[in-house]
Amino acid sequence: MLQKFLLVTTVSVAALVGMSQISIANAEDATSQTVDQTALDAQVSAIEALVLQFKDDPDGLQAAIEQYVTSAADPELAANAVLFVAQNSNNLQVKAALESNSGLTSALGNGLGAAISTIALTNPDLATKLTANVVATGNTSLIASVQNGADTKTASVNEQQHTNDSVEQQDSTPENPASSS
Repeated sequence: MLQKFLLVTTVSVAALVGMSQISIANAEDATSQTVDQTALDAQVSAIEALVLQFKDDPDGLQAAIEQYVTSAADPELAANAVLFVAQNSNNLQVKAALESNSGLTSALGNGLGAAISTIALTNPDLATKLTANVVATGNTSLIASVQNGADTKTASVNEQQHTNDSVEQQDSTPENPASSS
């Protein structure tokens, strides 16, 4: 009888310890999700502020988005914020700006595409992940504008590289006649 009691007690304690570990793990996951959501919310707010700042200047918005994502401490989080704003912004002013000027949504995509192209130069794995996140949206017009931005940036980088290669191949030594002495 005593052995049965000890066995039941041991099993109960083990179950309680296991459940408490699960509870701790769930609490850590919830805390992590809260931190992630808070960080995403901050990024979304920053992107929305850029949309409002450049609501009459799609080219300026494109450049601002490219710079914002490429210089972010967490480019993936910044890129996800751009995707969120482009599709699901809850800010009524941002929604109105995007609806009244379709060039702004394209600018968000073009800027993100340019950023992805720039990131690919130093971190191709991250660029691949960002591209997959864009494709996962299923938003064909957003995907097209991101691709356009990436293509434009890649062409620009290739042109700059070609120009630099051409300059390096030229002999920069001035042609001076040999001295007669």
